Amino acid sequence: MIRALLEDAERYYPLGEGVRLALEYIRGNDLLALAPGRYPIDGDRVFALIQEPTTLPRDRAPFENHMKHADLQATLRGVEYVGYCPIGKLTPKGDYNAETDVQLYDGEGDFLMRNDAGRSFALFYPEDGHQPYVTLGEPAPIKKVVIRIRTDMLAGGR
Repeated sequence: MIRALLEDAERYYPLGEGVRLALEYIRGNDLLALAPGRYPIDGDRVFALIQEPTTLPRDRAPFENHMKHADLQATLRGVEYVGYCPIGKLTPKGDYNAETDVQLYDGEGDFLMRNDAGRSFALFYPEDGHQPYVTLGEPAPIKKVVIRIRTDMLAGGR
């Protein structure tokens, strides 16, 4: 898991062509103007999901991970907290969904990080359990981008 400022994006380009494409997409497009949906960046290898969820109390937000993709996430509007925990410390919740490449988990997590709109990003690898859409206050709408990067587009093919 990596969390960094968007202003330092170039320093993370060596993590793979998919990471470079994702960060250039975030920095080079007016993502607030896009409607929720899926947007191809490099076909099915790298694509963006524009989302407008409502945040949840931490105890109602499940952890998740992806077996075939890394997630590069950035909050575009509002305040979102995201939990983190290695998947080995979490308990699978239901079956892995191969179609959406999502496995949900129950667990406490190691820490929460605050994602302020337009300032930072987080990169979650397949072994990183992450808990998106968390609020520490009242639920509120946010807008975010999740860029799925197929693992063969990461440095070393992870």
